[in-house]
Amino acid sequence: MFSRALIGLLFFGLAGCLASPEPFKPTDFARIGVSATSDTRWVVTYVLPKPADELVFVRQPDDSRAKDWIGGPGYEIVQIDGVERIRRVDGRPFSEAVVAVPPLYRSLPKDYAPFSPFGDGGVLAYTGRLFACPDQCPDNATWQMLLDAPGRTILADGKRFRDKARWTDSADGQNVYVGQSAPSETPDFLAVIDAALPETIRTQLAQQMPHFMHLFAEHLGELPERPMLFASYDLAHKNGMGRQGGTLPGQVFVHFYGSGWTGQMTAPGFTEQLAWHFAHEAAHLYQHQVFTDTGSGAWIHEGGAEAMAAIALSLDGHADAVKPHIAALADKCRKLLGERTIRGALNESDFDVAYACGIQVSLAIDADLRARFPDKDGLFAVWRRYIARVGSRQAVEADFLAAVADVGGADIASRIETMVSTPNPVLPTAQLPTQPGSASW
Repeated sequence: MFSRALIGLLFFGLAGCLASPEPFKPTDFARIGVSATSDTRWVVTYVLPKPADELVFVRQPDDSRAKDWIGGPGYEIVQIDGVERIRRVDGRPFSEAVVAVPPLYRSLPKDYAPFSPFGDGGVLAYTGRLFACPDQCPDNATWQMLLDAPGRTILADGKRFRDKARWTDSADGQNVYVGQSAPSETPDFLAVIDAALPETIRTQLAQQMPHFMHLFAEHLGELPERPMLFASYDLAHKNGMGRQGGTLPGQVFVHFYGSGWTGQMTAPGFTEQLAWHFAHEAAHLYQHQVFTDTGSGAWIHEGGAEAMAAIALSLDGHADAVKPHIAALADKCRKLLGERTIRGALNESDFDVAYACGIQVSLAIDADLRARFPDKDGLFAVWRRYIARVGSRQAVEADFLAAVADVGGADIASRIETMVSTPNPVLPTAQLPTQPGSASW
């Protein structure tokens, strides 16, 4: 049991390094100090620019904070009307609050895991889980972050630190690595791959990811910061097994948990499946955070990432494994749709359609464009135009169809519109490029 007295002691030590904070800037909403000196509990301290009655968390996937986190002396975490918040037990305003947080994996509905433990002793922590404001946070909220992890490497905000790190966080936050492993670095990306993973998997990731990153950067444009890959493997997880991954700006990550993966990772076809997963997630990075504003448009970015993964793996010499996978997805698409349209199925929250059907649409675009312009790079050209069209605003489906028309002509755009709006559409047999094509247009 992690006692409240010990929380107080840890808070006292952390408060020492926050004792002389820099003056708050107008955009500062809170300073968040994280003490990672314990392997079982991290202590998080919130320092506010002025007293508040409560702190309301930005992300609310469930009530697990109220169950897992322990308020410091005089503080509590409660959920009211589906919203978790920090309060003083006596209801008085406060300008500092402290909580103890277990650095454990938890699968959260439609959100990122708060912590992903590495089998070699490190941990990946998601900062967005910590974000809170005295009221609903505005879109421009920022948090001054301080992480204290004596004797360990810290990867945060695209930089490497030792013992202590300080940075400004915002938006959806980021994953931060704390541990002893030295990251692997190439000109294309930086990676921390769990030493607990089988050597074959580690080697595969180290070899393939630079290829994917280089290909997508060449065709879709470099990222503002060198991208990062995190792969963690927690054999000690007791409650079943699973895999969770995703992307945040500049970051690709996957977490395997449960001892059942020992056999799964040696099964036939696993390496190809893993390669597809990482190629898909890497493609999302280079889509430059352009997503449609409604679920019915998810066929664009999810189907696009699936198609880009198929293209990348084919160009990397794995076309024989890619083709049957695409065919299986086409069959899945037909079964999922029945007599529905792609848009209609997505409006009914049948999200698997975005992947299984979306890839067929995107590969049809790619094949049509490469047939019409053999020396060009097909789908990638559409995405370059789409990204440029949208800029910093929210994308809509019409932007993508306009990009198709700009690059390939109105007839191709009309054909794609028909595919996504016709019940049980005829899906063409997917074709894969044998050459990358020119990125100029």
